Amino acid sequence: MNYGEKVTDFADEYSPSMHTKRFQDYESPNKEVLKHFVKISQQATTLARELYKTRLNVRYGGKSDNQLLDIYYKDKEEGLPIFVYIHGGFWQELDKTTSGPIVHTLIEHYRIILVDYDVCPRVTLLQLTQQISNFFKWLSVYAKETGAPKISICGHSAGAHLALQMFQSEFLQAEQRLNAIDNVFLISGLYDLQQLWSFETCNPNNLLSLNPNLAIQLSPQCCNYNNKLIGQYKAQEVKIHIITGEHDSEAFKRQSQNYAYKLTKLNMDVNYRMFRSYDHFDIIEECSQRNSAISRYIRKELGIY
Repeated sequence: MNYGEKVTDFADEYSPSMHTKRFQDYESPNKEVLKHFVKISQQATTLARELYKTRLNVRYGGKSDNQLLDIYYKDKEEGLPIFVYIHGGFWQELDKTTSGPIVHTLIEHYRIILVDYDVCPRVTLLQLTQQISNFFKWLSVYAKETGAPKISICGHSAGAHLALQMFQSEFLQAEQRLNAIDNVFLISGLYDLQQLWSFETCNPNNLLSLNPNLAIQLSPQCCNYNNKLIGQYKAQEVKIHIITGEHDSEAFKRQSQNYAYKLTKLNMDVNYRMFRSYDHFDIIEECSQRNSAISRYIRKELGIY
């Protein structure tokens, strides 16, 4: 990041809806693109629940909180590879009812898990990251017990940041090891929280409960990853896809490029890809369309043609 830029410019850069090229005939395109995203995503989720078999509100951690997930499958649950989707929303909004677009073009070959979590300020961001660690521990057991040959992880925006809990050293433990992961799709993610946490547009009244030191601690860009864990992921040939849209902001694209460079220096198998014409939201909306550019890419990397 160029820390000499104006704070007001950065605040706008970390407001994804401000960069859409759609809905320009409306008075507030930024508000319209958000409304459209929620509407399209909820419709896709509702349709998926009507068309496919499900296990809803499966608990992966906690007792009375939102550590819940939904499992979608076409014919049988056991024995299929797993595709996990972790939603975004600046760690403050959305849920698994807005995660449905990813289901429709993968269901023939995968069971899909849509992950929920408690949004801030109900929990702090530090507590939220622990919830996702709880999910990965659950996933390790579930994958083994149900005979999953492989696992793919996908996170969007703040969900991409949360997906990187897979790099926590605790997953070196044999009973928690994520041996089956083969592809990780990080779409329009956030990897460095050092500046954005201080902007009211991103973190009003510090709903994330951050401070400068904690922002560094929770930034994948700043973490010193465990060499043994990195070696494990390299040995199992994990491929990491870092994806942005052409109409993501420059700050989002820069964060993705910087994080891709970090992983490349660690000799991880990394592919950075910017998709033309997409903004921060339709890159997920169009995951439900078999012939969309983003859907074709994901399916190709998964070996689905």
